[in-house]
Amino acid sequence: MRLPNFTALNRLLLSTLMVAIVVGCGFKLRGAISVDLPFKTVYVSGVPDTSPFSQVLKAQLRANGIGVVPEEYKDRAEVILRVLGDQQMKTVLAVNPTGLAREYRLSYRLGFKVDSGSGIELYPATTIDLSRDISFNPQTAQEVLSKEQEDAMLIRDMQNDAAIQVMQRLSTIRVPAGTVLTAPKKASATQGTKPAKTTPDVLTTPTGMQPLDGVGQ
Repeated sequence: MRLPNFTALNRLLLSTLMVAIVVGCGFKLRGAISVDLPFKTVYVSGVPDTSPFSQVLKAQLRANGIGVVPEEYKDRAEVILRVLGDQQMKTVLAVNPTGLAREYRLSYRLGFKVDSGSGIELYPATTIDLSRDISFNPQTAQEVLSKEQEDAMLIRDMQNDAAIQVMQRLSTIRVPAGTVLTAPKKASATQGTKPAKTTPDVLTTPTGMQPLDGVGQ
């Protein structure tokens, strides 16, 4: 009995079908991890709400009973999680005899720090680095497109992993008894006291990070 001959067209159809199935199902949170966090409310700054990382992180926080505070109420949050930046990279690891890439590495890096609403540093600026190695041997333009779709899904998967790692690190924060996490209430203007003049925080982006829109706002 002869085995079926898997030509380049066969490989393309199979690859396209697999991508279509995954895309059709949509990317979903793999499941919330359960962690013990020493706060009840958090404001996430430095990252747009439309960011896949932001969406996954906030879903994880809410699943653990943490209230995610909107920007207009950020002064009431016990904790401010500042996303300092993120970066996606693609590095060629090996080439074929014709000089084309045949193996590469996808990398995702995210920087963050955590302060209390009252200004106490709870977790210093740090980075999370993730990567995936990929074999690459496309035969047609359609296969190149299919590979690009796979890359996008792998980046999304690493963003999911980064959110989980942030949650795990948040669980290591220890707050001394009696510590006031929320910012002090501002004096009311009706009491004859002028509101304190505030200046925006200037965040230092870790070396090699690409700042996101909204950092420091």
